[in-house]
Amino acid sequence: MEQFRCPNGLRVWSAPRTGREIKFIFREIFEDRCYEQQGVSIGDGDVILDIGANVGLFALSLMERFRDLKIFCLEPAPITRGCLTRNLAESPRRDLHQVKVLSDAVGADNADAMITYFSRAPGNSTLFPAEKHLDWDRIIEDIGPAQVRRIHKGLGLLPRWLIRLITEALMKPLLRDVVVQPCKVRPLSDVMAQLDLTRIDLLKIDVEGAEIDVLRGIAAPAWRRIRQLAMEVSPGHKGSLSELIGQLHARGFRKVAAEGFAGGACMLDDPMPCMLYAVR
Repeated sequence: MEQFRCPNGLRVWSAPRTGREIKFIFREIFEDRCYEQQGVSIGDGDVILDIGANVGLFALSLMERFRDLKIFCLEPAPITRGCLTRNLAESPRRDLHQVKVLSDAVGADNADAMITYFSRAPGNSTLFPAEKHLDWDRIIEDIGPAQVRRIHKGLGLLPRWLIRLITEALMKPLLRDVVVQPCKVRPLSDVMAQLDLTRIDLLKIDVEGAEIDVLRGIAAPAWRRIRQLAMEVSPGHKGSLSELIGQLHARGFRKVAAEGFAGGACMLDDPMPCMLYAVR
């Protein structure tokens, strides 16, 4: 582990050489509030289920702003989970909340699986490495000024050909130093039953390509306990957005909206992930 200092002074543990990723995720969560858009709101005493918790920056952000939360963090990558557990334990606001870390991946069914851990970009670790490589190839090929500006404001001023070269030089090394490790996959309904959750005020899903499987693992009765949803949709699943939005409306969510990586409407030709929000 290596400790990194965030712009607000928060110190978090992550894998060595991941300071750039921590800075980016910090900006997404603490500054942009990427999981709290389109009417998604959180209050004292809420129950949060964080699927794909990474090193815990979302949980730490909530712990800093609210009281008496119940936060359940699921993170299957062992090295990342070790950092997550340490970050939560060392938070000065730990005693104000009930926080629990679980080791399972979440999917459509109970299964044994292998998770691909990218030691230089652990936030991209995935159950679907082939799809992840395709997504990154497309990002390198098609990323434009609006998307790259979200990553680094200065890069957005450069011509597209130079953006492509810089993006390739930055991203290609991140997919090296891979570790493949076994993990257990469980449907979300089983996790909810284990935790005896009668309600979930926010279901946050950020699982690098496994998000559709996570939704498939929610049995019909369990959907009624979910008040809000914030989910990252990987580039390969953006073609299913219209279907997903229709399904969420059918399950009783009043407001369902997708938002592009750089803000605004989600465009299918955008090579970056997008966010999907649902509020009852």
